[in-house]
Amino acid sequence: SISHDLKTPLASILGAAGTLRDYRQALPEEDRSALLATVIDESERLNRFIANLLDMTRIESGAMEPNAALIDVADVVGSALRRAGKITAGHHVETALPGDLPMLRLDPVLFEQVLFNLLDNAAKYAPAGSAIAIRARQDGGEVLVTVADEGPGLPPSDLERVFDSFYRVRKGDQVRAGTGLGLAICRGFVEAMGGTITATNRTNRSGAVFIIRMPANAQPKPLEPQT
Repeated sequence: SISHDLKTPLASILGAAGTLRDYRQALPEEDRSALLATVIDESERLNRFIANLLDMTRIESGAMEPNAALIDVADVVGSALRRAGKITAGHHVETALPGDLPMLRLDPVLFEQVLFNLLDNAAKYAPAGSAIAIRARQDGGEVLVTVADEGPGLPPSDLERVFDSFYRVRKGDQVRAGTGLGLAICRGFVEAMGGTITATNRTNRSGAVFIIRMPANAQPKPLEPQT
């Protein structure tokens, strides 16, 4: 899995860069721009993959300690949406974030990464033109943040396994592209900040829903090394 996910973007980068080097003067400007876009897009994809590997290593070694502060959830959602803008460009992103939500004590960098991974996952599995919804609400002493898509949903047997490292949901006979680390990192980061994350399916239409529950007065804790 790691070998394939490293080689695929590298092959695209090398091919596009080699073509630009050897045929730059003969190529129309439109083709040069397209090749440069390929280099940038595939480099960003490779960077995300390497970042996921490093994050997973930190989680499994217990070398991560959240840098907690009182944060407005809407601010972190906004940052995650801006960062994921290119990934979600083919979808309609909807938000419902009440203005009276309590502040949460969490690490904004880790929480933004969780939301980014969930948006990336939703965009990957949901068809182009469908909606991705981010909603938040208070439920007693907790704040719930949900990310829902309009994809095929999750097989019941995968609702827990999707958080395993390198596990990727099958669609028919195909395994979806990706590293299989994004959701495992989501769980590690959320639990490090004192919350929980679960997966389920929408009841009113097809699609998956990921539910983050954060205590309003969460006290982040260092991760224990995994055995």
